[in-house]
Amino acid sequence: MKRYRTVPVCAFFLSILSVPLLYALDVPNLPDATNPISGSLIVPPTASIRIVAHRGEWTAFFGTGGSGEPFFLIAGQLENTSGKPLTYIKFQFELLSEDGVVLHRDYGYNRKAEALREEEYESGKKSLIEMNLDPVAAGAQDGLRFFFFKDETPEFHSYRIRVLESR
Repeated sequence: MKRYRTVPVCAFFLSILSVPLLYALDVPNLPDATNPISGSLIVPPTASIRIVAHRGEWTAFFGTGGSGEPFFLIAGQLENTSGKPLTYIKFQFELLSEDGVVLHRDYGYNRKAEALREEEYESGKKSLIEMNLDPVAAGAQDGLRFFFFKDETPEFHSYRIRVLESR
């Protein structure tokens, strides 16, 4: 009897989750998503990671009215090639002009270590150990991502992901 309740409950939640997709084409001021944004990588040999995949694309957060705030998302997947667990991988995300000049940059961490951007850690109120991060195991993969909001971002031609450090 309980098995039959699962299907309607799952169908209900799936229908709720699919509703925002109806608004995906209705976002004003979203840059042309059909034009691919090229990206490049700088991974020093001492980083002990490999970037498996990466992409850059314009998208938006959607509100209940269907409008959204556009942002440029850089996302990807990395692999730990160090032979030991890594607590974090720090990246610099750069937006470049057509001539390769850095127009805007910021830094971030792999998905499992994104908490290191929190005020408590950055201000020194919490140590790395107190952040209680789940390390990336040797040979394992983890994601990376960074958002640049359109209203705070200059016009750019391409992006670059630079590995700053891994630990």
